Amino acid sequence: MLTVENIEVTLGATPVLHGIDMVAQPGQVTAIVGHNGSGKTTLLRAMTQETPYTGTIRLDGADLASFKPWELATRRAVLPQASRIAFPFTVLEVVRLGLLAGRDGARKALPQEALARVGLSGFEGRYYQELSGGEQQRVQLARVLAQVWEPVQDGQPRWLFLDEPVSSLDIGHQLEVMEIAREYARGGGGVIAVMHDLNLTAMFADHVVLLADGRCLSAGRPAQVMTDVTLSQAYGCTLQVNTSPPGDATYLLPHLARRTGGAHHARRTG
Repeated sequence: MLTVENIEVTLGATPVLHGIDMVAQPGQVTAIVGHNGSGKTTLLRAMTQETPYTGTIRLDGADLASFKPWELATRRAVLPQASRIAFPFTVLEVVRLGLLAGRDGARKALPQEALARVGLSGFEGRYYQELSGGEQQRVQLARVLAQVWEPVQDGQPRWLFLDEPVSSLDIGHQLEVMEIAREYARGGGGVIAVMHDLNLTAMFADHVVLLADGRCLSAGRPAQVMTDVTLSQAYGCTLQVNTSPPGDATYLLPHLARRTGGAHHARRTG
């Protein structure tokens, strides 16, 4: 289990996160959602030790700050929003970087397995820079999968931290990536994903953390968090949330969204 207690982050002179508390369980996909600038990526970077913070983050009861970098590399893998590679690496070489960080280096065929899992079999010899943005994103996902391929190792759950994992993908590949995340969680691992697409969040997340202006506005099951009132408050527009028969699938209709022009919207655009 990963627990976040009273996390605060200040970037420069600007407070970004204000007393965030949250819990992520292995076996679940936890989605972090919220408006642009709400602190989603900053929270993820705090959980991956990339951003200084005050407060406490615990992994299976141990303070995350007590782990050595190599220990964390065997327990979790991180997919950032963007990954820039300056050298002319092939796709296979990029995915192999995951083996260097994790504990599965003895499995020489693992990069090919990871590429097959993201639908990129046959891309091994192509140069990374020659790929489309969506293909590069899937190569990076294959890299992090290779790092923590088994969701549970030595009785301990492993974790995927995904920052906007479907941002450059078409709808078919978005569904494929979210299925991979759900399958990893069903295998006993934990997944924490920053998401913008609320419909995909409703479809695939087991637990949702909704941020607004650097604070946790709501957390719980999708049906609990993703309500008309709560989402409208968070995003500064009127949103209508629906459920499809038999009432277990939550979805939003974007064409029903209307700007409220309320205080939250004024803060964001003023």
